[in-house]
Amino acid sequence: MLHNLGARVSSYVHKREYFWPASLLLLGTLERAWLWFSYEPISYGDTGSYMRLGEALKDVSFSGYDGTRVPGYPAFLAMLDLQPDRVWFVQMLLGLTISMLLYWITWRTTNSMVLAFVVGLLYNLIPGQFLFEANLLTETLTTFLVVLSLFLFVCFTRVRSEPWGTSLVVLLGVAASAVGLVRPLFFPLTVWFLLFVWLAAKGDWKKKLLFMALFSIGPLILQGGWLIYMKQHFHVASPTAMAGYSLVQHTGEYFDYLPDKYAPIRDTYIRFRDAQIAARGVQTNAIWEAIPEISKASGLGFYELAREMQRLSWWLISHYPGLYLKNVIEGWISFWKAPVYWRPEAVQSVLSGGILSGMAIVGRGASLLANFLFLAFSALVGVSAKWRRRLQLDLVSVAAGGMVWMTSIVQTLLDHGDNPRFLVPLQVLVLYLVARSLWFWSRERVDLEVIDR
Repeated sequence: MLHNLGARVSSYVHKREYFWPASLLLLGTLERAWLWFSYEPISYGDTGSYMRLGEALKDVSFSGYDGTRVPGYPAFLAMLDLQPDRVWFVQMLLGLTISMLLYWITWRTTNSMVLAFVVGLLYNLIPGQFLFEANLLTETLTTFLVVLSLFLFVCFTRVRSEPWGTSLVVLLGVAASAVGLVRPLFFPLTVWFLLFVWLAAKGDWKKKLLFMALFSIGPLILQGGWLIYMKQHFHVASPTAMAGYSLVQHTGEYFDYLPDKYAPIRDTYIRFRDAQIAARGVQTNAIWEAIPEISKASGLGFYELAREMQRLSWWLISHYPGLYLKNVIEGWISFWKAPVYWRPEAVQSVLSGGILSGMAIVGRGASLLANFLFLAFSALVGVSAKWRRRLQLDLVSVAAGGMVWMTSIVQTLLDHGDNPRFLVPLQVLVLYLVARSLWFWSRERVDLEVIDR
């Protein structure tokens, strides 16, 4: 009996359609087992606020919720009892799932299992991706939901059964909505996918409208419900009550230009800003330390001050658009810098630390190269029909590439500071699109060489 079972497993493994995904899953599992015994969960400055809000959500009452974050990641932490090891373990499982979803997406859109294996493996080999699973931050969960949304969209473009199409488009709406409830930067993702649901839906315009309506169920309930909650409880029509403070990341550099009637707010912030610049060379995140003192100087509460800072920031932007545009351009460039967020001192062995350090250097170089190629290919397909045919541009690649481009623009319009971190959940899509483009380009060149002979 055991012999027969072993023979059956061996036959599955040796089948081409099982060998590559099984190998990817095995390598990803072994890598994370090594990390489990060599590394540890890492907290950052944002972790404390997520934990605090997770504690407030444990009784599912929202009684202690303060609106400073969207609820997705705090709820995720609450479900795991706020235990760092549990969070890391589950984020590792999400990372494994991400690599397997990338495998499936690549396989179905290129018909190449080898390329699918490479794309899935890249997630497991680039430290900027897999090491983030240990960070008690939103990025791994966001990446999972982004990739899951693309997976569901690929399924929707390929499905032939109407009942299956109905189920997939509803699930896609839920998944795309959930991304924005984990990271508010991705709130517009539902609008982006809505366009592609129309383009991908089969049938006449009535069928297309039906699919769009079904897709919209998730966004209306999840995102719409959250915006209503924020309006009722915090008097803002935005995913969080922090938008005004985030804008100061842009305008804080030229807060000096505010009129004297705003001197209590202006001068208090400038004091904190200048101290931050003296200590770190940049004013990034000075606002978060300055809030208590500005509140005291202005006599405004936390939420009233957020609205006032937003109003003042818009005044500065409207009066000094050149300074704002300068920061927007700098933030967009920084978006592509692909840093590796990890703590080398947390590695528990010299050998493992050396390996991970080397991988971090090589991995960042690979990510930077992928980002450059993504921008180059984007420019080529944007101006040349020949290149669009050469790279076999399809609805999936346009949806994924447009998602990256849209986020790169939105993030720098709304915030200025830690812009490179905003690409982390989308870096896998950049890798997928670049690998796919190189694959089709190389195949065309081979075909042309055969023809020439």
